Amino acid sequence: MSVITADSTKPSEGASFIRIGKRTIRADRNDELLAAVIGAEYLEESDPEVLFLMRLEHALVIATAVQESIVAAAVQRGDLDETTEEDVWTALLAERETVDPGVRWEHRVPLVLVTSLFAPYAEKDQPIGNIAWVDPTDDLSMLETLQDLGVIELLEHGYLAVA
Repeated sequence: MSVITADSTKPSEGASFIRIGKRTIRADRNDELLAAVIGAEYLEESDPEVLFLMRLEHALVIATAVQESIVAAAVQRGDLDETTEEDVWTALLAERETVDPGVRWEHRVPLVLVTSLFAPYAEKDQPIGNIAWVDPTDDLSMLETLQDLGVIELLEHGYLAVA
């Protein structure tokens, strides 16, 4: 895995590039791309269960940070204010592990949740509605949902190999 600059050459066939903030990262495998988000220690681990737990831990951190950013923007826009119901504030500000929005989240401010905390992985049913998901199931799912959230940007890729 390597960090490149704007004047670097085009990627080799099969290479992928993501942008995280102002950093551009080139990698040949999904785990290398994800290590740019999680940390180099992700590449040092080989146990699938430990890798999942690392992804889950970071998914929770990222979901919390994205939710806080969404709430701050919603307050600035006036989508959340002193008239907002307490259960909405509770769901938006609670620890991601404890959020239970019920069957449906209908508020205009999206709720950011982690797929692995809901069915079929846990006892709570997965809610529907205005929800943004982080999915730490595997490298590719996590990368795709991080892109959907705007945390990373896939710039160019030849393929996203399953490691």
